[in-house]
Amino acid sequence: MKHKKISFDLYRYQLLPITQEVQPDMYRKILSVEQLKEQKNILFNEVLSSFPKLVCQGNILHQIVVLNQGDWFACKLGVQRSIERENENFNKERIENWPHVTVILNNAPDCQFIAISKNVKAFSSSRIVANILTNSLKDYLKRLQLSMHVKELFDEKEFWDLVSQYRGKITSVKFELISPNMANISKCLKVDLKQINLDTNSHRTCLELNAADDAVLEIRNDNEIIDGIVEYAAEGGGDISLKINGLKRSVHTQKTNKTVELDELTVENLNPQSLEMLLGFLRP
Repeated sequence: MKHKKISFDLYRYQLLPITQEVQPDMYRKILSVEQLKEQKNILFNEVLSSFPKLVCQGNILHQIVVLNQGDWFACKLGVQRSIERENENFNKERIENWPHVTVILNNAPDCQFIAISKNVKAFSSSRIVANILTNSLKDYLKRLQLSMHVKELFDEKEFWDLVSQYRGKITSVKFELISPNMANISKCLKVDLKQINLDTNSHRTCLELNAADDAVLEIRNDNEIIDGIVEYAAEGGGDISLKINGLKRSVHTQKTNKTVELDELTVENLNPQSLEMLLGFLRP
């Protein structure tokens, strides 16, 4: 019997100290920002293990943790809807319905990804679910002196395809980059965002390239600085937008998430072994 495939959008999260002057925590023996960075995944696992109630527009979601083992954490999030049906007396009636999505996280320091299943009956986009997670966990992470930044994964080819498509019309490119704390996705960077974060406590750094009036940008993929920034952003490190002559709105590379499909049977019986295949998509 062939099982249905469930599509998941892929995101990367990064955990950063809120300040470069961490308040000593004698209980956990965290005395410096370096120690906080070293223990960020352990602390985040503590938050996931207690898994606070998630809230959407003031309403608490229905949530069930289905996996919490090692670096893996997964839950199902449901939202109350109602559907109309006809009963045996041919009368219309409304009944409760709880459409849901499945959220899978891997909290390994070299992974830090979130996979969110698509179900428009529950949420119109996976980005909404990612925002719910970020906003609901914000206060809990703040107590641990951490902040969480979640960005979509996309194919860097998407950016270069846009550059090719609009060549001769690009007037501005804006890179909004999250300060890195994952060496494996930031090794491509030629801009030292990590040092900028240490020096200024910047969590988001914007680099904007603008052509002169009545001129256009010349963007080439043999430029190591730009190529490195694009690769970092595509791995979940930020967002890229382009302004194009003739278009009112900026064009964003994050319009198309990287996705992965899992067998329905796998999703209904999640375990670390069945999810190992996901790591191939997430470790650069």
